[in-house]
Amino acid sequence: MTDNEDVGLKAALCNFGELVRRKRQACRWNFRELAEKTEIEIVKLSDVETGVAALTDRERETLCEFLGIDIDAFPKMLRNERGKAAIENVEAPERLRREPIVDLTRYRASWQKTTTPPGD
Repeated sequence: MTDNEDVGLKAALCNFGELVRRKRQACRWNFRELAEKTEIEIVKLSDVETGVAALTDRERETLCEFLGIDIDAFPKMLRNERGKAAIENVEAPERLRREPIVDLTRYRASWQKTTTPPGD
């Protein structure tokens, strides 16, 4: 797995977890109730909401169907976040070339005070 994929996966897990949390809280269910209804372990549900781990495809589909989330929500988020990470990685060298490495304007005033112009 490349760095772009890793960064994209982490971001997608966080986004999906936040979506699941909002849906669960909107229904006023706690973890135990949701676990009983979906037959997914409480620990796994907690890990999903915190963005720590993903469920299996089947568990994710069950959860999405139960909460009324598009089944393809996670793959779409993953593809989107990996694309963002790839674009940011490609643009990073360009951004570095445009930005000065050392901002000399900060030091110019103090240099002008301590140095004297060459005499003729």
